[in-house]
Amino acid sequence: MTSGSVRDDLRRLPLWLTVPVVLIALAVLTLRAVGLVVALVVTAVERVDVAVATAAGISPLGASTWLLSTATPTPADWTHPGGDHR
Repeated sequence: MTSGSVRDDLRRLPLWLTVPVVLIALAVLTLRAVGLVVALVVTAVERVDVAVATAAGISPLGASTWLLSTATPTPADWTHPGGDHR
């Protein structure tokens, strides 16, 4: 177990091994950043979709209903989860 920093640990690695480790770390960091951007875009688009559907009086998909505010009035003809009318 080492008590040094990451920088010290990388200095102890041979150069031929340090380069691939750093490249893999950069690839992982890039993929995480791209994943965050995709998640933000999907969330924004879904919110717009729910807002437009609600404004048009169309029931949004079941997975999207958690985006609706509790202050939004719910039309009486929307189906409840499971498809039953109450």
